[in-house]
Amino acid sequence: MSLGQAVRSTAGRDAGRVYLAVGFAAPSLVLVVDGRIRGAARPKKKNIRHLRALPYIDEGVARIIAGGGQPTDLEI
Repeated sequence: MSLGQAVRSTAGRDAGRVYLAVGFAAPSLVLVVDGRIRGAARPKKKNIRHLRALPYIDEGVARIIAGGGQPTDLEI
């Protein structure tokens, strides 16, 4: 799993929801946002076991994060 990658939640109240991975809080926790309900200002911590990586990586968001910035909800 990499920064800017699309992921689908497989467990919890948000099962089935698609997010973008924007960071890592611990070896097993991924910070995810969707730009609507879960904005960039308050990413959700999800256990990596409860996420399934999708074959899409948003290069623009990945560049912003790698450059030390924070993408806006509109960019997500």
